[in-house]
Amino acid sequence: MFGFIVIGLLVVVIIFLIVTTITGKKAKKKEINQRKKIVRDEIKNYIFREEKRKNLRVNFEQVFARKGPDYKYRDVFDVIVDIIEPKTNQITEVKAYEIEGFPVRIDKKNTRIEWTVNKEIDIEETRRRIAIAEKQVKLSKEEKKAIKVEEVSLLKERREQERLEYKELKQKQKKEKSIVSNSTDEALKKTTVKFVPKRSK
Repeated sequence: MFGFIVIGLLVVVIIFLIVTTITGKKAKKKEINQRKKIVRDEIKNYIFREEKRKNLRVNFEQVFARKGPDYKYRDVFDVIVDIIEPKTNQITEVKAYEIEGFPVRIDKKNTRIEWTVNKEIDIEETRRRIAIAEKQVKLSKEEKKAIKVEEVSLLKERREQERLEYKELKQKQKKEKSIVSNSTDEALKKTTVKFVPKRSK
């Protein structure tokens, strides 16, 4: 009798695990499709803003997440897309874009990612970078060293730029604070009445 109960519980647990796995996979697939649709719309909007072309179809050829110290806290992707003319259904061109996702807080517990197209990038350079990252292309020691030096210099430039922006922001805040305090002092001087004690007779 006890054996049947244990077997029954095991069957229930296994069924529960299978159902949660399937629903989890479906939810993940739905989220990926939704993200692709948002990114696709952002690319279309970018093309319309930059080239004044609309009613295009965009198909993803390759999507690759950038890695490295510069992208530790950033969601940056290289996206290679086929741009299709809807009337002829022919691929008119292949382009590459740098896509970045910014987390936006909706409420205390939930955040959503807003996607934006930073710029159009060179297609051959993008394909080469993806091939290097996926180890399809063998690099010599000199090339690896050159890439490393370039990454370090880019990181230094970025940090220096962030430092300068922070310094400018601090100076601006200090300036605004002094202007506000000066105007407050003037307002206080105008409203303040000097206390003159009177002698009682």
